[in-house]
Amino acid sequence: MASKVRIVQVYTSFADGMSYQSAKIEVSISPGLPSFDVIGLCDPSIRESRGRIQPALTASGFTMPKGHITASISPSYIKKSGTCFDLPIAIGMLIASDQIRVKEDARIYATGEIELTGLIRGTPGASLRLRGLISESYDHMFIPKEETDAARCAGITAMPVSSLSEVRDAFNEGGYEPELFDLTGIPSREEDAPDLSAVKGQEKAVRALLIAAAGVHNILLLGSPGCGKTMAGKILAGIMPPLEGHEIGDVYSIMESAGVRDDADEAIVLSDRRPFRYIYPGMSKGRILGIPNKLLPGEFALANHGVLFADEIFEFKREILEALRVPLEEHVVRMSRDGRNFAFPASFVFVAAGNPCKCGMLYEPGRRCTCTPNSINNYMARLSGPVRDRIDLVAEMRSISADSLAKSAADDDMKINEQMRSLVKLSWDMQKERFNDGIYNGTCCNVDADLFRADSGVVKYAASVCEASGFSARGFNRILRVGRTIADLNGRKDMEVRDIAEAAVYRKGELQSAGQRYKAS
Repeated sequence: MASKVRIVQVYTSFADGMSYQSAKIEVSISPGLPSFDVIGLCDPSIRESRGRIQPALTASGFTMPKGHITASISPSYIKKSGTCFDLPIAIGMLIASDQIRVKEDARIYATGEIELTGLIRGTPGASLRLRGLISESYDHMFIPKEETDAARCAGITAMPVSSLSEVRDAFNEGGYEPELFDLTGIPSREEDAPDLSAVKGQEKAVRALLIAAAGVHNILLLGSPGCGKTMAGKILAGIMPPLEGHEIGDVYSIMESAGVRDDADEAIVLSDRRPFRYIYPGMSKGRILGIPNKLLPGEFALANHGVLFADEIFEFKREILEALRVPLEEHVVRMSRDGRNFAFPASFVFVAAGNPCKCGMLYEPGRRCTCTPNSINNYMARLSGPVRDRIDLVAEMRSISADSLAKSAADDDMKINEQMRSLVKLSWDMQKERFNDGIYNGTCCNVDADLFRADSGVVKYAASVCEASGFSARGFNRILRVGRTIADLNGRKDMEVRDIAEAAVYRKGELQSAGQRYKAS
């Protein structure tokens, strides 16, 4: 080997929370005792690449370079982890030792884990890494074949490879053949959500679900056990339109980062179906909120662009209920690690379901409830005022009689999910014209009467309703948002008083007095 030190640069990227970070790998080979150092604030998974790369080179027909090898990964002030740095380090070593021929000024991007046999494997977080490359330019881009779905989300041009031998042929034999990846041809997943027609005898709940889907509003379903609350939550995800291009990439990126697998599949399936995530009181805090020290997203983030269903909401621990405040208001989940703050997107429709009292029979006829008014109030008070204030719609659900069940089972109802989905899509189209893309009535930050096309009479009526019902300022904003959605569903450009009147029916600011109200009836 020549005594002159040669430094080779190869580019890669890594996921930093939910953002993309570009990285430059500099590989130098200098005379001296054989050694191999990897530096740049790397965790053990990166430093262990030394043990993977050496046998992989030998198994692929290369020679391990002699002398002192140093691989420096920058920026060195950010802590890095993962095995995606294996391939760019190996390519840098092969270029520096003249085993791969490439132009001096060529910009090379590579990512992937190398097995001892020389095979190249994909690594978690690929979609996040690759989506940041759309604005960058490289002469050669190599990704593992296992990351082609991630490349489709990113819309990049790259060459998928499965072994170091293919990389050598791409350089030395002129076999570099990049492919353009995009989301064209992704099949729609088969609809497996129950049909809205299955919710029998629950007109108010059906209407509330439609409004929640049309405006991306949070909803609370209250009712006795077995009245269909869980099924109603699943239905809501079924009447929302399919994911669009950038949303598919967002959902895939989060699921891939969390290591979520689709049902029993071995790999995450690229799909246009909106996520439906289910949480329950027995779940750990880390699984629901995320794990900060690993920057691992939880169910809040996994529900992004979809539905988060919280079953038995009044049985959750206080700390988890209070943690809902930021995601429901700002649509992000915040984490801190090593003195740095990270934000995970969490824009979802929140569907909470619970019994209205401890025994669950408060709404059932015949005074079947055995709870005292005090215990009912204490039970509902588990959902604090600030959290309850962030819920736009409340709907009661009751069991229906045996005769009604038999009649509904005999009815030849038409499936209406497709019809409801069309209504929701039309409402979303109106909101896209009103706001920037990705913002809905239920998620907009500021309520502007002019933007919402609410005249002074409508605003004054909304204010009087809120004053009479004891709603907060946030409640006033939210009743206007729900009213705007109701107007959208009816195809009206201007809000009317009747829209606010219907929205007030679902606001239910008097939940805290439910015990006295229902016991007195």
